[in-house]
Amino acid sequence: MTLIERLGTYRPLRALAAELFGGFILAFHDLAAHQFRELIESLAPDEPVHLSELVDRLRQDRSTKGIFAITVDDGVRDTVRTLGAVAQERHWPITFFLPTGYLDGPESMRFQWLRQILTRVPRVRLALRSGVIDLSTGAARTRFRRRVTACMYTQPLVEYAPVIDELVGHAVTQGWLSPQDDAPPAPISWHDVTTLSGHPAIRFESHGVTHIAAAALSPEQLDRELRESQDRIQAHTRRPCRHFAYPFGGPESIGPVAPGLVAKYYESALTMSRGRVRGRNPFLLPRIPLYAGDSAARARVKVLTR
Repeated sequence: MTLIERLGTYRPLRALAAELFGGFILAFHDLAAHQFRELIESLAPDEPVHLSELVDRLRQDRSTKGIFAITVDDGVRDTVRTLGAVAQERHWPITFFLPTGYLDGPESMRFQWLRQILTRVPRVRLALRSGVIDLSTGAARTRFRRRVTACMYTQPLVEYAPVIDELVGHAVTQGWLSPQDDAPPAPISWHDVTTLSGHPAIRFESHGVTHIAAAALSPEQLDRELRESQDRIQAHTRRPCRHFAYPFGGPESIGPVAPGLVAKYYESALTMSRGRVRGRNPFLLPRIPLYAGDSAARARVKVLTR
């Protein structure tokens, strides 16, 4: 139990935060059904609404206090099916952001392979064509993960894909990694997207095409990703695709140009910066991330943030 709960101050603090800073947007990635239910239920009396309703209120300068939107990134099949089923059961509006290239092709996204590598490769120091990769200690693995992650957040695919691809290939050759058993999770299918779109609680919106950081794309490349992903989603859902979530979502991944380009095609864009929505730029909306390790008490503390 948190100090806030022990003192019995959550409800008055929640009411104050809502009055001063409005509603909020939750960001999920991967979560079990029972924990998803617990986290959403813990936020009562705030109520979930569709992202579009929250954004419409914000853009019209209407109050958003007492409401929040549920969003889920990356389009992972099992996550969409699991959380989508809970949303249908509980009538909780939910938005899934899809990187359309992940659904269109057989390749997993590189950041998914990075996670798999670091759970499967033993503690070794490797001399590969792309350079020396030191995974021999816990500290060395942390440095490698941080270096590659920082590159993914700011650089084009060509700057980090060769390192990850070569490491995956070497791990497979050594028998540390199985392309079948250890492959990253599969994406939701377009057939499932079309089917689920028929439910009033479920919406699908854009997470780009390639899940490459917006700051790492040229204006022409980003413009193409915004248009193509929107067109693909609208064709399969038969609904307007109104909202965009920046891949990775930090300021360094978004850059200065992207919000203006997004505004040509979408009504809002979501980041991974923490906060509530009142007074915020619709194309740099903050979200409050909740993870598998977060308890209901921790979720309540998180949503009190400015």
